[in-house]
Amino acid sequence: MARNIFLSIVIPVYNVEPYLEYCLTSVLSCDLSGCEMILVLGSSTDKSNDICLKYERGYPFIHSLYQNGTGLSNARNCGMEAARGEYLLFLDSDDYVDSKRLDTVIAELRDGTFFADLVVTDFYRLDRRTNLLTQFFQIGADTPLQYGMDFLPNMLQKRQCFWNVWRYIYRRSFLERHGIRFLENRLSEDIDFTTSVLLAEPETVFSHSPFYVYTVGRGESLMDRPGFKRLSDTVFILQSAIERLRNSDFRYVPQLIAQYQFEYILNLALTVEIDAEDREKALALYEDWSGVLSGSIDPVVRGISCVIKAVGRKCTGYILHVLKQLRRCLRKHPLKEKKTDDYYQNALSH
Repeated sequence: MARNIFLSIVIPVYNVEPYLEYCLTSVLSCDLSGCEMILVLGSSTDKSNDICLKYERGYPFIHSLYQNGTGLSNARNCGMEAARGEYLLFLDSDDYVDSKRLDTVIAELRDGTFFADLVVTDFYRLDRRTNLLTQFFQIGADTPLQYGMDFLPNMLQKRQCFWNVWRYIYRRSFLERHGIRFLENRLSEDIDFTTSVLLAEPETVFSHSPFYVYTVGRGESLMDRPGFKRLSDTVFILQSAIERLRNSDFRYVPQLIAQYQFEYILNLALTVEIDAEDREKALALYEDWSGVLSGSIDPVVRGISCVIKAVGRKCTGYILHVLKQLRRCLRKHPLKEKKTDDYYQNALSH
């Protein structure tokens, strides 16, 4: 008889040789009884695939498969198709987890504490360039478990990205019932995916539990390379998400739209940062800015709308770019806090 699997951990792998073993080790330090790990392999030109196959030989619950297309969305979709667990957790192979905290989350998932379609958690971000570890605590360390979607507006009060799929744990049958998959051939696919999940109104649990450490600044990742493709896809996805929300009867549409409008504005800074030959095309992506930003409940969005109207898209992009650089200059020191285990300090020197 086939062994029951309650959690499938899906990890796409592509050219991450310097980070992959650290990621896998951080997960393997957890109690993974009743779990499976699915490594979805792309056409890596380094030794990433060899590392995955080595781990597969060493652990019976690790399975490797080759994606049937290209890109992160396709890899995740392939992992979803192969998964057998009641729940799904997506990890990125150049990030890592706090083993003790993930172990606690898995135990609570196993004992039924998190019996829901969707579990939402907080997370950390590590900038490898500066060793700065930043808290992204939209739920909050002092917040007890919150059951039900009514906590969503509280979480969205902080203007931080809420759509990253690795901060969620999904009931697989919920995703299948609603036909939710990752949009392929586009970047910023997490925004589209999370919009689909929330519009399906899952039974939700909000838990502080920041087990995930999202890393930036390695230089080769998609998020570290501003370019026209990334900006074009992000603007397209944000505009589509806002339109979908406006056409829905989801009770927290204004709060979600305000978050996406704010992100839409932030990306205007990239019209200055991408290659010079693409900047006019980039500005053209914002031709419908007035319609996208209309009706916002966010006073900051309304204020910046007035700035765009007064000085234009190009000048506003420069202003946002300068503010972005100033903010980076102010981030000089790593977050000083007690670490929950050795993974944090080890990662800083990894």
